[in-house]
Amino acid sequence: MPLVSVVIPAYNAARWIAETLESVLAQTFQDFEVIVVDDGSTDDTAAIVARFARARYIRKQSGGPASARNVGIRAAQGEYVAFVDSDDLWSPDKLRLQIDLLRQSGVAWVYCDAYAFDDETRRTLFIFSKVRRQYSGDVLGRLFLADFIPMPTPVIRRNVLEQMGYFDERGEIQNSAEDWDLWLRIAARYPIGLVNRPLAWYRVHTQSRIQSGLPSVIYNAHLNVIELAASREPARLAPLKRRAIAMAAIRIGQMMVRRNDLAHAREMFVQAIRLAPFEWKAYAYWLGTLAGRPVTNTYVRLLHWWWRKRSADSEPDLPIRER
Repeated sequence: MPLVSVVIPAYNAARWIAETLESVLAQTFQDFEVIVVDDGSTDDTAAIVARFARARYIRKQSGGPASARNVGIRAAQGEYVAFVDSDDLWSPDKLRLQIDLLRQSGVAWVYCDAYAFDDETRRTLFIFSKVRRQYSGDVLGRLFLADFIPMPTPVIRRNVLEQMGYFDERGEIQNSAEDWDLWLRIAARYPIGLVNRPLAWYRVHTQSRIQSGLPSVIYNAHLNVIELAASREPARLAPLKRRAIAMAAIRIGQMMVRRNDLAHAREMFVQAIRLAPFEWKAYAYWLGTLAGRPVTNTYVRLLHWWWRKRSADSEPDLPIRER
Protein backbone atom coordinates (compact mmCIF):
# COMPACT_ATOMS: atom_id res chain seq x y z
CA MET A 1 0.00 0.00 0.00
CA PRO A 2 1.31 3.52 -0.73
CA LEU A 3 1.77 5.85 2.24
CA VAL A 4 0.12 8.80 0.45
CA SER A 5 -2.69 9.04 -2.08
CA VAL A 6 -2.53 12.20 -4.20
CA VAL A 7 -6.03 13.19 -5.36
CA ILE A 8 -6.30 15.48 -8.40
CA PRO A 9 -9.80 16.60 -9.51
CA ALA A 10 -9.82 17.64 -13.17
CA TYR A 11 -12.37 19.34 -15.40
CA ASN A 12 -11.32 20.45 -18.90
CA ALA A 13 -7.76 20.60 -17.61
CA ALA A 14 -5.91 19.67 -20.81
CA ARG A 15 -4.04 22.97 -20.77
CA TRP A 16 -2.47 22.37 -17.35
CA ILE A 17 -2.76 18.74 -16.20
CA ALA A 18 0.54 17.54 -17.71
CA GLU A 19 2.56 20.16 -15.82
CA THR A 20 0.68 19.36 -12.62
CA LEU A 21 1.37 15.62 -12.95
CA GLU A 22 5.03 16.28 -13.76
CA SER A 23 5.43 18.32 -10.58
CA VAL A 24 3.76 15.60 -8.49
CA LEU A 25 5.76 12.76 -10.01
CA ALA A 26 9.00 14.69 -9.48
CA GLN A 27 8.71 14.44 -5.68
CA THR A 28 11.83 13.42 -3.77
CA PHE A 29 9.47 11.33 -1.58
CA GLN A 30 8.08 8.60 -3.82
CA ASP A 31 5.84 6.41 -1.64
CA PHE A 32 2.57 7.62 -3.14
CA GLU A 33 -0.12 6.86 -5.69
CA VAL A 34 -1.73 9.40 -8.03
CA ILE A 35 -5.50 9.43 -8.61
CA VAL A 36 -6.90 11.76 -11.28
CA VAL A 37 -10.69 12.11 -11.13
CA ASP A 38 -12.05 13.50 -14.39
CA ASP A 39 -15.26 15.38 -13.59
CA GLY A 40 -16.85 14.99 -17.03
CA SER A 41 -14.26 16.81 -19.15
CA THR A 42 -15.05 17.49 -22.81
CA ASP A 43 -11.47 18.29 -23.88
CA ASP A 44 -8.31 16.14 -24.14
CA THR A 45 -7.79 15.71 -20.39
CA ALA A 46 -8.14 11.90 -20.58
CA ALA A 47 -5.66 11.55 -23.44
CA ILE A 48 -3.05 13.65 -21.65
CA VAL A 49 -3.43 11.76 -18.36
CA ALA A 50 -3.05 8.50 -20.29
CA ARG A 51 0.53 9.50 -21.13
CA PHE A 52 1.41 9.15 -17.43
CA ALA A 53 1.54 5.43 -16.64
CA ARG A 54 1.67 6.03 -12.91
CA ALA A 55 -1.56 8.06 -12.81
CA ARG A 56 -4.75 6.17 -12.02
CA TYR A 57 -7.59 7.69 -14.06
CA ILE A 58 -11.23 7.71 -12.92
CA ARG A 59 -13.97 9.34 -14.98
CA LYS A 60 -17.31 10.46 -13.56
CA GLN A 61 -20.25 12.63 -14.52
CA SER A 62 -19.76 16.31 -13.85
CA GLY A 63 -20.63 17.17 -10.26
CA GLY A 64 -18.10 19.78 -9.20
CA PRO A 65 -14.69 19.63 -7.52
CA ALA A 66 -16.05 18.50 -4.13
CA SER A 67 -17.68 15.47 -5.74
CA ALA A 68 -14.52 14.67 -7.71
CA ARG A 69 -12.30 14.91 -4.63
CA ASN A 70 -14.67 12.64 -2.71
CA VAL A 71 -14.48 10.01 -5.43
CA GLY A 72 -10.71 10.22 -5.18
CA ILE A 73 -10.75 9.86 -1.39
CA ARG A 74 -12.96 6.77 -1.60
CA ALA A 75 -10.57 5.21 -4.12
CA ALA A 76 -7.48 6.09 -2.09
CA GLN A 77 -5.37 3.33 -0.59
CA GLY A 78 -2.81 5.45 1.25
CA GLU A 79 -2.64 6.18 4.97
CA TYR A 80 -2.65 9.89 4.06
CA VAL A 81 -4.47 11.85 1.36
CA ALA A 82 -2.92 14.89 -0.33
CA PHE A 83 -4.82 17.30 -2.55
CA VAL A 84 -3.70 19.32 -5.56
CA ASP A 85 -5.93 20.78 -8.25
CA SER A 86 -5.25 20.04 -11.90
CA ASP A 87 -3.82 23.51 -12.59
CA ASP A 88 -1.56 23.83 -9.52
CA LEU A 89 2.02 22.71 -8.92
CA TRP A 90 4.21 21.25 -6.18
CA SER A 91 7.82 21.78 -5.21
CA PRO A 92 9.91 18.57 -5.40
CA ASP A 93 10.39 18.52 -1.61
CA LYS A 94 6.76 19.16 -0.65
CA LEU A 95 5.70 15.64 0.33
CA ARG A 96 9.04 14.78 1.94
CA LEU A 97 8.97 17.78 4.27
CA GLN A 98 5.32 17.29 5.15
CA ILE A 99 5.67 13.56 5.84
CA ASP A 100 8.71 14.32 8.02
CA LEU A 101 6.59 16.74 10.05
CA LEU A 102 3.71 14.27 10.32
CA ARG A 103 6.07 11.62 11.67
CA GLN A 104 7.93 13.91 14.04
CA SER A 105 4.96 15.79 15.48
CA GLY A 106 2.29 13.08 15.56
CA VAL A 107 -0.39 15.45 14.22
CA ALA A 108 -3.08 14.10 11.92
CA TRP A 109 -2.75 16.73 9.19
CA VAL A 110 -0.29 19.33 7.91
CA TYR A 111 -0.16 22.09 5.32
CA CYS A 112 2.40 24.55 4.00
CA ASP A 113 2.80 27.99 2.49
CA ALA A 114 2.33 28.55 -1.25
CA TYR A 115 2.96 30.99 -4.06
CA ALA A 116 0.29 32.40 -6.33
CA PHE A 117 1.45 32.96 -9.89
CA ASP A 118 -0.06 34.39 -13.06
CA ASP A 119 -0.80 31.78 -15.70
CA GLU A 120 0.03 34.03 -18.65
CA THR A 121 3.21 35.75 -17.46
CA ARG A 122 4.44 33.06 -14.97
CA ARG A 123 5.21 35.88 -12.56
CA THR A 124 4.77 35.43 -8.82
CA LEU A 125 1.80 37.48 -7.59
CA PHE A 126 2.10 36.91 -3.85
CA ILE A 127 2.98 34.44 -1.11
CA PHE A 128 -0.09 33.28 0.81
CA SER A 129 1.43 33.85 4.26
CA LYS A 130 2.17 37.49 3.39
CA VAL A 131 -1.46 38.12 2.51
CA ARG A 132 -3.03 36.07 5.30
CA ARG A 133 -1.03 34.94 8.32
CA GLN A 134 -0.78 31.17 8.83
CA TYR A 135 -0.99 29.27 12.12
CA SER A 136 -0.41 25.80 13.56
CA GLY A 137 -1.80 23.85 16.52
CA ASP A 138 -5.39 24.51 17.59
CA VAL A 139 -6.42 26.89 14.81
CA LEU A 140 -10.22 26.61 14.88
CA GLY A 141 -10.96 30.18 15.97
CA ARG A 142 -8.45 31.76 13.60
CA LEU A 143 -9.54 29.53 10.73
CA PHE A 144 -13.17 30.49 11.38
CA LEU A 145 -12.29 34.14 10.74
CA ALA A 146 -10.44 33.44 7.49
CA ASP A 147 -9.30 30.40 5.54
CA PHE A 148 -5.49 30.47 5.47
CA ILE A 149 -4.89 26.89 4.21
CA PRO A 150 -4.09 26.94 0.46
CA MET A 151 -5.93 24.16 -1.37
CA PRO A 152 -2.89 22.52 -3.02
CA THR A 153 -1.07 22.04 0.30
CA PRO A 154 -2.84 19.81 2.93
CA VAL A 155 -1.86 16.21 3.67
CA ILE A 156 -4.47 14.53 5.91
CA ARG A 157 -4.66 11.14 7.55
CA ARG A 158 -7.32 9.20 5.62
CA ASN A 159 -9.13 7.91 8.72
CA VAL A 160 -9.60 11.54 9.82
CA LEU A 161 -11.43 12.27 6.57
CA GLU A 162 -13.56 9.18 7.10
CA GLN A 163 -14.34 10.27 10.65
CA MET A 164 -15.05 13.96 9.99
CA GLY A 165 -16.77 13.55 6.64
CA TYR A 166 -15.70 14.40 3.12
CA PHE A 167 -16.17 17.58 1.09
CA ASP A 168 -19.70 18.95 1.18
CA GLU A 169 -21.19 18.49 -2.30
CA ARG A 170 -24.23 20.73 -1.84
CA GLY A 171 -24.51 23.63 -4.28
CA GLU A 172 -24.79 26.25 -1.55
CA ILE A 173 -21.29 25.32 -0.34
CA GLN A 174 -19.59 24.52 -3.66
CA ASN A 175 -18.46 28.01 -4.59
CA SER A 176 -14.84 28.03 -3.48
CA ALA A 177 -15.94 27.33 0.09
CA GLU A 178 -16.17 23.52 0.33
CA ASP A 179 -12.50 23.21 1.29
CA TRP A 180 -12.83 25.83 4.06
CA ASP A 181 -15.86 23.94 5.39
CA LEU A 182 -13.91 20.67 5.60
CA TRP A 183 -10.86 22.32 7.19
CA LEU A 184 -13.12 23.76 9.90
CA ARG A 185 -14.65 20.37 10.67
CA ILE A 186 -11.20 18.80 11.01
CA ALA A 187 -9.74 21.73 12.98
CA ALA A 188 -12.48 21.37 15.60
CA ARG A 189 -10.96 18.03 16.63
CA TYR A 190 -7.37 17.91 15.40
CA PRO A 191 -4.43 20.36 15.70
CA ILE A 192 -2.60 21.04 12.47
CA GLY A 193 1.10 21.18 11.59
CA LEU A 194 2.67 23.82 9.35
CA VAL A 195 5.74 23.55 7.15
CA ASN A 196 6.60 27.23 7.09
CA ARG A 197 7.90 27.31 3.51
CA PRO A 198 6.20 27.90 0.14
CA LEU A 199 6.11 24.41 -1.36
CA ALA A 200 3.26 24.76 -3.88
CA TRP A 201 2.18 27.10 -6.65
CA TYR A 202 -1.44 28.21 -7.02
CA ARG A 203 -2.19 29.18 -10.62
CA VAL A 204 -4.30 32.31 -11.18
CA HIS A 205 -6.21 32.36 -14.47
CA THR A 206 -9.53 33.60 -15.79
CA GLN A 207 -11.12 30.12 -15.97
CA SER A 208 -10.72 29.37 -12.26
CA ARG A 209 -13.85 29.40 -10.10
CA ILE A 210 -12.59 32.18 -7.84
CA GLN A 211 -11.80 34.40 -10.84
CA SER A 212 -14.94 33.67 -12.83
CA GLY A 213 -17.46 33.26 -10.00
CA LEU A 214 -20.00 35.89 -9.01
CA PRO A 215 -18.92 37.66 -5.80
CA SER A 216 -22.46 37.52 -4.41
CA VAL A 217 -22.62 33.73 -4.91
CA ILE A 218 -19.22 33.23 -3.30
CA TYR A 219 -20.27 35.46 -0.39
CA ASN A 220 -23.41 33.39 0.21
CA ALA A 221 -21.32 30.20 0.19
CA HIS A 222 -19.02 31.72 2.81
CA LEU A 223 -22.01 32.72 4.94
CA ASN A 224 -23.28 29.15 4.77
CA VAL A 225 -19.91 27.82 5.93
CA ILE A 226 -19.90 30.28 8.83
CA GLU A 227 -23.42 29.32 9.89
CA LEU A 228 -22.64 25.61 9.75
CA ALA A 229 -19.41 25.95 11.73
CA ALA A 230 -21.01 28.12 14.41
CA SER A 231 -23.89 25.67 14.80
CA ARG A 232 -21.46 22.75 15.21
CA GLU A 233 -19.26 24.54 17.75
CA PRO A 234 -21.49 27.15 19.44
CA ALA A 235 -19.38 27.57 22.57
CA ARG A 236 -16.17 28.18 20.65
CA LEU A 237 -17.36 29.95 17.52
CA ALA A 238 -20.65 31.75 18.24
CA PRO A 239 -18.83 34.68 19.94
CA LEU A 240 -16.75 35.12 16.75
CA LYS A 241 -19.63 34.86 14.29
CA ARG A 242 -20.24 38.57 13.67
CA ARG A 243 -16.56 39.19 13.09
CA ALA A 244 -16.31 36.16 10.79
CA ILE A 245 -19.13 37.54 8.64
CA ALA A 246 -17.45 40.94 8.62
CA MET A 247 -14.19 39.40 7.44
CA ALA A 248 -16.06 37.56 4.69
CA ALA A 249 -17.67 40.85 3.61
CA ILE A 250 -14.24 42.48 3.45
CA ARG A 251 -12.88 39.66 1.28
CA ILE A 252 -15.82 39.90 -1.14
CA GLY A 253 -15.53 43.70 -1.14
CA GLN A 254 -11.88 43.36 -2.15
CA MET A 255 -12.94 41.07 -5.00
CA MET A 256 -15.48 43.66 -6.14
CA VAL A 257 -12.83 46.38 -6.05
CA ARG A 258 -10.59 44.28 -8.31
CA ARG A 259 -13.54 44.01 -10.71
CA ASN A 260 -14.15 47.76 -10.47
CA ASP A 261 -17.59 47.33 -8.90
CA LEU A 262 -16.99 50.07 -6.35
CA ALA A 263 -20.62 50.69 -5.41
CA HIS A 264 -21.25 47.12 -4.28
CA ALA A 265 -17.79 46.92 -2.73
CA ARG A 266 -18.67 49.95 -0.62
CA GLU A 267 -21.83 48.17 0.58
CA MET A 268 -19.73 45.18 1.65
CA PHE A 269 -17.34 47.36 3.62
CA VAL A 270 -20.23 49.21 5.30
CA GLN A 271 -21.73 45.87 6.33
CA ALA A 272 -18.36 44.82 7.76
CA ILE A 273 -18.15 48.06 9.77
CA ARG A 274 -21.62 47.48 11.23
CA LEU A 275 -20.77 43.94 12.26
CA ALA A 276 -17.24 44.61 13.52
CA PRO A 277 -16.77 48.33 14.27
CA PHE A 278 -13.18 47.80 15.39
CA GLU A 279 -12.08 46.06 12.17
CA TRP A 280 -10.08 48.98 10.82
CA LYS A 281 -9.39 47.42 7.40
CA ALA A 282 -13.06 47.87 6.53
CA TYR A 283 -12.76 51.62 7.11
CA ALA A 284 -9.59 51.80 5.02
CA TYR A 285 -11.18 50.04 2.06
CA TRP A 286 -14.44 52.00 2.40
CA LEU A 287 -12.51 55.26 2.18
CA GLY A 288 -10.73 54.00 -0.89
CA THR A 289 -13.98 53.33 -2.76
CA LEU A 290 -14.97 56.99 -2.43
CA ALA A 291 -12.08 58.18 -4.59
CA GLY A 292 -13.08 56.71 -7.95
CA ARG A 293 -11.71 53.79 -9.92
CA PRO A 294 -8.10 54.89 -10.78
CA VAL A 295 -7.34 56.22 -7.31
CA THR A 296 -9.02 53.24 -5.63
CA ASN A 297 -6.91 50.73 -7.55
CA THR A 298 -3.71 52.54 -6.59
CA TYR A 299 -4.89 52.94 -2.99
CA VAL A 300 -5.72 49.21 -2.66
CA ARG A 301 -2.36 48.20 -4.10
CA LEU A 302 -0.60 50.43 -1.58
CA LEU A 303 -2.64 48.98 1.28
CA HIS A 304 -1.80 45.43 0.21
CA TRP A 305 1.89 46.31 -0.10
CA TRP A 306 1.93 47.86 3.36
CA TRP A 307 0.10 44.93 5.02
CA ARG A 308 2.41 42.43 3.37
CA LYS A 309 5.47 44.41 4.46
CA ARG A 310 4.09 44.74 7.99
CA SER A 311 3.53 40.98 8.33
CA ALA A 312 6.72 39.87 6.56
CA ASP A 313 8.89 37.26 8.27
CA SER A 314 12.44 38.06 9.33
CA GLU A 315 13.79 35.42 6.93
CA PRO A 316 13.94 36.20 3.20
CA ASP A 317 11.32 34.69 0.91
CA LEU A 318 12.19 31.58 -1.07
CA PRO A 319 12.34 32.51 -4.77
CA ILE A 320 9.97 30.78 -7.18
CA ARG A 321 11.89 28.33 -9.32
CA GLU A 322 12.19 28.83 -13.06
CA ARG A 323 9.92 26.54 -15.05
